[in-house]
Amino acid sequence: MRVHLGAFVVLACLGVGSAQSAEIPVACQAQAPWGAPQWSGTEPHLTPLCRRAYVVLHDDVKLVPDFVSWSLTAEHALGCLPRKDSFAPDPDLPPDHRAELADYKGHAGVYDRGHFAPNSDFEWDAQVQGESFYLSNMSPQASHLNQWEWEALEEATRAWALERGPLIVMDGPIWKEPVETIGVDGVGIPAAYWKVIVDGSGQVAAFIMQNQPTPKGDLTPYAVSVAKVEQAAGFALPLPFNVDKTSIGAIWPSDTEVFQRRKHAICHVSGQDGG
Repeated sequence: MRVHLGAFVVLACLGVGSAQSAEIPVACQAQAPWGAPQWSGTEPHLTPLCRRAYVVLHDDVKLVPDFVSWSLTAEHALGCLPRKDSFAPDPDLPPDHRAELADYKGHAGVYDRGHFAPNSDFEWDAQVQGESFYLSNMSPQASHLNQWEWEALEEATRAWALERGPLIVMDGPIWKEPVETIGVDGVGIPAAYWKVIVDGSGQVAAFIMQNQPTPKGDLTPYAVSVAKVEQAAGFALPLPFNVDKTSIGAIWPSDTEVFQRRKHAICHVSGQDGG
């Protein structure tokens, strides 16, 4: 079976809900077409947050996402809006179940407010770009992971969207007990991060990076099997039924320089500078 993602569209939704077994809201199924992850043990208390361009399962205890998913097209990857650091607590979460800006203060240079669904995937629309800066889409991420190798993976993903067609991108944290926290509200610090990308033919790329300074470079050392991600995350990922979960695939070719030249040319013509 071939999985085709080209028909997925961005749907508007700003609903919040909670249940013992979290589900993807109907209006966000284009962002997570195979549903929600299935926890192997006790599922954490989660609130689904459906945005115009991504969906979050927010951990209401650790105050960061446990699962984020979105569709990424070449058109969206080539968006041109300039970055605006409009970080804000999520207005759809109550104050006692969300991270606040004050929780991240005093950690500059050590931890960033690291995006799960990155701003640069949403520079095609001001509203969706703004929604990406909600703290419900963030975690305390080592500054020199966020700005170095994790950024390199995000850049490669956008290049893959240009070269391979529409993608479904998922990512989330990996926890290690005891969970360290920052801030008065106790925002959990992940031990590591996973990312899984599915292209339109059903091929999958999976990665794990530790939450520590990691220089930009070859992504090969961080490529893993889907089974490794599932073991580390503690749940079964929602994926097409024919995905090979046990193999570590070769890193997909990508040319981020070609991508950047293409984006620069488009944004220069439009008179905007993406960031």
